[in-house]
Amino acid sequence: MTQLISVPEAITFGLVLTRLVAFFSAFPVINSNFVPLNVRLMLVIALSFFVMKFASIETVNIEDFSPFWMFLLVLKELLVGFFIGILTHIIVGIFSYSAEVIGYFMGLTLANLFDPTFGQISVIDRFFILLFYLMFFLSGVYLIFFAGLVKSFEIIPLFELKISDNATVFILEKTVDLFVLALKMAFPFLLVLLMLNIALALINRLIPQVNVFIVGLPMQIFIGLLSLAIGASALVLFSKGIMNYFVENYLNAVKLFGK
Repeated sequence: MTQLISVPEAITFGLVLTRLVAFFSAFPVINSNFVPLNVRLMLVIALSFFVMKFASIETVNIEDFSPFWMFLLVLKELLVGFFIGILTHIIVGIFSYSAEVIGYFMGLTLANLFDPTFGQISVIDRFFILLFYLMFFLSGVYLIFFAGLVKSFEIIPLFELKISDNATVFILEKTVDLFVLALKMAFPFLLVLLMLNIALALINRLIPQVNVFIVGLPMQIFIGLLSLAIGASALVLFSKGIMNYFVENYLNAVKLFGK
């Protein structure tokens, strides 16, 4: 019977598949329940064959490696794929944290939805996550993320047991940007809601007969939604800037893995 694939090629395919499985397990778009499990499996297997054929990955003689060494190689692939995929979660975290802050000032902390990917989230949070998905695909950022994943096989060879800690430090440093950029995204809407709260506080002091607790909550929701509708174009432009910023940092992080 003709052998379809040799043992070294099977080992190489297994290592490529390990890195891609770890990458997609941390990739927020593919690992959601919106994509059926069989589709995810077929996608990962198909991309593994694609990467194996077009990324110029050379097979080696497996007799040169002990079982313990192969275990370390698999562990290395899991770590590399996970760290490359986790960079996308930083972008999602910017949108999610910004939405949580806006929803808190609007008084929508109790109006939660159950998202199969992120658990209990607010209504505004769901809107911002969908905005991330929209910008992620329309801006073509997903192509760069996949290109960086393929490039990682040249920077971090499969059969070399080395990972630079520079990439880990770089990722930890960039997580600070999650809070800074999230607050920058939410700041115009927070400023409007803060001015509304100050106005309601003055009304409560100057006109005690007005029950601001009954009037304030619906007004906060209305003003918050109105400001989001008016500032939608600015929100999209800022989102595009975040995508471009993290594309550059993503490519730098992939390069640091090989140094």
